Amino acid sequence: MRHEAPGLPADWLNGWLAAIGVTVLVPAARLCWTDDGVPSAIFQTDQPVDLPQVVADALPTSETLACSAIARRLPGTEHDFSRNVTLPAFRERAAVERRAGEGILAASVSDLNADLKPGNLVHGAFDPPAPRGETLWSRATACTQALATADIAQRIQDTFRGSGRRETLNGLGFDARRFPAGMHAARDVYADPVVELLAFAALPLFPTRGDGRLVRQRLWTDSSTRRGAFQWIAWRPALDRWGIDALLDLPPRDLGGLTIAKYRVIPYQPAARADTTRAYFAERVP
Repeated sequence: MRHEAPGLPADWLNGWLAAIGVTVLVPAARLCWTDDGVPSAIFQTDQPVDLPQVVADALPTSETLACSAIARRLPGTEHDFSRNVTLPAFRERAAVERRAGEGILAASVSDLNADLKPGNLVHGAFDPPAPRGETLWSRATACTQALATADIAQRIQDTFRGSGRRETLNGLGFDARRFPAGMHAARDVYADPVVELLAFAALPLFPTRGDGRLVRQRLWTDSSTRRGAFQWIAWRPALDRWGIDALLDLPPRDLGGLTIAKYRVIPYQPAARADTTRAYFAERVP
């Protein structure tokens, strides 16, 4: 069965991640993209299903996030997991993650770099800095709270159709579309909590990796403030989570016939050293 989602176009990084997140939450779903000027997501399932309802049933909740390896406080652990992740806290939560098989800790932070600071480990590009010590966990939790009284299946349907509702939220903290005027300003920012939670679900496919010298999140080849440091494609074959996982590791020379379109990030450039604003715009690669 074919489920079209024009509200998740490939030229929107958060929409691209959100589409991948659907395949993480719904193992039976496969993802491909339309062959339009701007490709958009298509989900395929073998059986007829109410996909928005199935996604709604699997979407992270405040209760499930409270048990996450990156929760600020977790029963049975000694150390809080704050924005400045200490080495003891990381080691403790790594043991939790290995038992749970969750993958979100690896998407957030790593201890595998040469200039190790035991009191403040390196975060991945998809876990950017935020005001007031907000963490990836607290930002995702804020998104679940924004949906607390909503008909979540209807909200997901609206998001898939392209009429998703934005709330006064920072989301995960890197969506360029959250600025009302298309640029940063000292005013409220708006994000669709459905898209943000789906993108959050995709993050375990993008672990931070260290080679003993530097830490980079998967597919990132340079600093998150460098143009083109992250590139992604819209692909032709319908792939499940594990097919996508394999695709992400293919060298560019092997992607030719699979690729419909290719994009790269244009990072927002902070106005000052103390500016924690992060956002990733996109441009198509010729």
